[in-house]
Amino acid sequence: MEVPVMKSLLLVNLMVFCSLLLNKSYAVTLSQIEIGTGDVISVEVYNEPDLTVKTKVDGAGLVKFPLIGDIKVTGKNVHVLAAEIETAYKDGYLVSPNVAVKILSFRPFYIRGAVNSSGAYPFEFDLTVEKAIAVARGLKDRASQKEWYILRGENKSRILATKDTQVLPGDIIEIKESLF
Repeated sequence: MEVPVMKSLLLVNLMVFCSLLLNKSYAVTLSQIEIGTGDVISVEVYNEPDLTVKTKVDGAGLVKFPLIGDIKVTGKNVHVLAAEIETAYKDGYLVSPNVAVKILSFRPFYIRGAVNSSGAYPFEFDLTVEKAIAVARGLKDRASQKEWYILRGENKSRILATKDTQVLPGDIIEIKESLF
């Protein structure tokens, strides 16, 4: 009797684990998030404490690093930026630099239009348009149920959104009003 119960429990646990993995596959990961204006980043070079930089990214998107000067950080994820900094330090400064880039705090996301409390809100992982609307205290009576858009990236590409669309730092969510 115990063996079939254990097998069924194992099967149930395996199914729950797989469904969690599948659901998380749609979630935004740190490697997908590009550094942007307003983020606070930390850059550390292993065994080189004098080269550590912690700063808020300004409008120009440049950060000044010891020895190697200004590097544009916006539009890059943490892995790409770390590799770029390692390459710069290898060019005559360090033999084998090991660079770690962390985003300490993200820029906010924005929501406007037919919501009860439009404005800027702190970014959180696993944030969807539905959760963002809840943060903005819900939809107004005349809010559209279909015309939801996200303006994303430096060029503010307009994306048609659903309740499950992932929100990234710096996104502007636009909720249109319906005519009827």
